[in-house]
Amino acid sequence: MTDLVTEMNTSKERRASTTSGFVILLVMLALLGAIVWRIYSFNEYGPTELGAFMLLGSFLALLFLAPGFYMIQPNQGRAITLFGAYYGTDRQAGLRWVWPWMGRRRISMRANNLISERIKVNDLRGNPIEMAAQVVWRVVDTAQALYDVDDRFGLKTRETV
Repeated sequence: MTDLVTEMNTSKERRASTTSGFVILLVMLALLGAIVWRIYSFNEYGPTELGAFMLLGSFLALLFLAPGFYMIQPNQGRAITLFGAYYGTDRQAGLRWVWPWMGRRRISMRANNLISERIKVNDLRGNPIEMAAQVVWRVVDTAQALYDVDDRFGLKTRETV
């Protein structure tokens, strides 16, 4: 009888298409200027339908753009998801912007240490030996770290947001 072995589909990290947050911040400042200008025009010249439409459109665009901002610190990345499916990873540090309906999950790419406590064991001859372990790891592929690692103990990382 042959055993059927199914291979695991591994995730591969790919670059997400995101935008610099400073460009969108300038757009938001321009929209805020348009809102202030329209309110001033209403007071000076009276309300018009086109002015009201411009004011409402600028305000809605401002509300739409605001939730898409996020920050990336050095040695961090953000896994971008689109309705739960992996879309890509953004590793560029600084103020970034992505469409508001896309999820952003923080992942640390810093070196992590795990130092175990000393334990006493006996070798084959009965001599006592003290043992300890120091494990150092670092995330290289964020997609594999998020989606291909089984967390059997239910441990939550401090970087998960």
